Amino acid sequence: MLAARWADDIRMQAKLQRETKWHYINFPFKPAGEPEDIKPLAPDQDNILSALAENRRIVKSQVSADQRAIALAWLFHLVGDVHQPLHTVQLFTREYPHGDRGGNEVCIRLAPGRAPLDLHRLWDGLITSTNNVGRLRNIATELLSKFSRVGLRELDQKQPDAWAKESYEIAVKIAYENGNLRGTPKGQARDCRDVPDADFISRGYPGIAKLIADRRVYLAGYRMAELLERITGE
Repeated sequence: MLAARWADDIRMQAKLQRETKWHYINFPFKPAGEPEDIKPLAPDQDNILSALAENRRIVKSQVSADQRAIALAWLFHLVGDVHQPLHTVQLFTREYPHGDRGGNEVCIRLAPGRAPLDLHRLWDGLITSTNNVGRLRNIATELLSKFSRVGLRELDQKQPDAWAKESYEIAVKIAYENGNLRGTPKGQARDCRDVPDADFISRGYPGIAKLIADRRVYLAGYRMAELLERITGE
């Protein structure tokens, strides 16, 4: 569990530009009706898919044990990240002409009296943000009772690019509501809490997003296990 979060733990310490880009791939989403002068950017060549391929190669190689351990920790983390829809998309609209950084620039509010937060953070925290091991074990047990592996047809897709495509389609249709959810741009504010007039999202949005997040993390667990089996088999 700690290995899976290690890549986030070191982000601010390492300040390694290339590895920072490994957590996501920004497939562009420009909704219909946006002006011609809004020009979506292609994903950077350093991205979550290239990182998955590189670290898989390292784990299978004859390099030192510590290098393989680091690569394995990256695999744990990246398989999770690629299943989070907002790690695979960047919105380009009038409000976000230079992109919204996977929802990080989109400020929203859940309800009156609740502090605004960015859309990416909402999706990151749908399952939990706790560090309590007992609570995490209970969440895992609950997830195991919600789904059956037999009913998950997505598991027929074995390659990370297909997993990223799934996440992108969910981001477009659900996270951005086919381009109808725009929120309020963060602008020059450092944090969405400094944008008190952020738009509200619909009341049912968090519940729908939570159902999707549960399924995505369940898929990620099985796919991580199958990836490790393929690596050891090879």
